[in-house]
Parts: sequence; structure tokens; C-alpha cells
Amino acid sequence: MDHGSNTSIYIYRIIGCLLLSIISFSILGCETKADIETREQNQRYSFINRSIESYQKGIEIFHEMDFAHPDQNKAKEAATAFFGGTPDHIRLSERNDCASTIAKVCPNAEVLYYTANCLEIIAEWGGIEKGIIVKNSMLLYYAGLIPENYNGPLKKKVLELRSQIFDINENVVKPKKAAQEARHKQLQDEYNRTYSERVAKMSGNAPYYDEEYYAAGHYEEDYDDDGYRLDHREAREHHRQSGGGTRRWR
Repeated sequence: MDHGSNTSIYIYRIIGCLLLSIISFSILGCETKADIETREQNQRYSFINRSIESYQKGIEIFHEMDFAHPDQNKAKEAATAFFGGTPDHIRLSERNDCASTIAKVCPNAEVLYYTANCLEIIAEWGGIEKGIIVKNSMLLYYAGLIPENYNGPLKKKVLELRSQIFDINENVVKPKKAAQEARHKQLQDEYNRTYSERVAKMSGNAPYYDEEYYAAGHYEEDYDDDGYRLDHREAREHHRQSGGGTRRWR
């Protein structure tokens, strides 16, 4: 076969591919209105079914979970499962056409999602009290989103958890915080009251703080973030042991 024949075959193949592409696009472009509606309906059913399956999985986890001693991984898994039935998930997925149906088949998914978030924080920090102290705003925020008159699935467990969170905050966390603040104020008042006396006793080569005041244990709760007092005492002790005498180290 000569070179001209090869060129002709090559051209015919290109033309054939182009015609095939045009025919394919024409067929796809001929999708009827009924076909489009059927496809969209199938997508809608698929989204709803996935949301229902996810919600039911979360319900199963909650039934099995001990809310008094929650497992962090299970709580996180439940939060993810319930999120599938929340308005936020519907909005992010741009499936507003499914909202009313999912609200009926996944009742109170949003409240259960908030509950799962509470359990995850409690499990992470080993209890409600620690969870409030460390994650104060988040734990109380999620608990506050659970209605006091909640009447949905797992009502008893959900409301008991909500009640425990607020009870511990009011009767344990807040009193401890108030006591700490009162103690700090007492120490500060005592320090201010004796300030002039301590300044009068300080000699020119004395350290900037009153060693006797701290040594007596009056201000043991004061912070020493930079380790100044500890370093100062260790250096002074080394000075004395190495033959530096008893004169106050400066």
C-alpha cells in the first residue's frame, strides 16, 4: 500500500471518530424531561435513604452507650451519624427538597447531634466537671441547645444528661471557682496590708521580694511562672555551701 492510501485511511478514521462523537452528544442531548425528572427523583431518594440509615445507626449507638461513662469514639461516631439528619447537613448538601421528609423520618436529629457532642467532650476529659472546666463554653453551649421539654427519642437519657451538666455547673464548678477567687482576694488583701511593713524591713541588698513572707507559707499559692524564686533560692544555697558565708546572696 502506498503512502497516499495510508494518509487517506488516517483521515477517514479521524472523520469517523468525529462523527461518532457528534452522534453520542446528540443522543445525550436528547434526554427527555421525563428522564431528567426520574434521575432527579432517584438522587432525592438516595439522599433520603442515606440520611435515614445514618440516623438509625446513631440511635443504635445511643441505645447501647452508657451516658454516665461515654466512649469518645462512639460519641464521635454518633455525632457524625446524627448530622446526616440535621438542617445543616441538608443545607450544605443543597437538598432543600428533602428537608420535610427527613424531618419526619429522622425526628429530633439535631437535638441528638447536640447530645452526642456533649458526650464526646465529657468522654474526652473524663467527666462532666472536667469537661465544663476545660471546655466550658462548648459543653454548656451544646447542653443549652437541648430543649428542657425535649420529648423525642431517648428522652430519659438525653434529659438526664442535660440536667447533670447544668447541676454540676451550678453546684460544683461555680462554687469552686468562687472559693478560688475569694482565696485569691484574701491573699492579695493580706499582701497589700503588710506591704509597708515588709518594705520597711528590706535592706539595700535584699531581694525584691520579702523572703520571710514567702518562707512562712503566707503566699504559697502565688504563681512562679518564670521560676525566679526557685532559681534564686537554689543559687543562694549553692553560694552558702561553697563557702560564701551567711551574708544574704544578692
